[in-house]
Amino acid sequence: MFLTRWFFSSLLIFFSACNSSKEESILYKLKLSDLDNKAISLQEYKGKVLLLDVWASWCEPCKEAVPVLEKLSKDLQGKNGVLLGINTEPELTKQEHIQAAREFGMTYPSFVDRDFALINEYKVEGQPALLVFSVSGKLLKIQYGIQDRDYPKLRASFSNWFTAP
Repeated sequence: MFLTRWFFSSLLIFFSACNSSKEESILYKLKLSDLDNKAISLQEYKGKVLLLDVWASWCEPCKEAVPVLEKLSKDLQGKNGVLLGINTEPELTKQEHIQAAREFGMTYPSFVDRDFALINEYKVEGQPALLVFSVSGKLLKIQYGIQDRDYPKLRASFSNWFTAP
């Protein structure tokens, strides 16, 4: 009896220690730049479902993805989630970034991955790419190419994304 109690007590302590020592997601350690080249930490978005749209001004499929992402961005309003654009062209000027976003019809905030930290960390291999992170910074989904027909399935995924740890 003593050994059984000891065994289960030890297991409980072990699992409690494992759960309490969870390391913070690498996502929150990454830095991006705003269009004025000021460092922005994704730590600011901790506790929110985070959708990241990886795009470039030369990418025609990225432009085609924006209307779908704009709908998702509007659907996120009033919820604990946010959509951010992540541009992969550090060589562009602030005006060129603004002009490209305007031409795409993008109204959600966009940042620049100047040193490709996010791209390399999550091994993003193409554009457009949609990365979805849970409130704890866990990568839930990467989707390459976003088309209008994807909207219903992406929107239906909200319930899973908002309840994921």
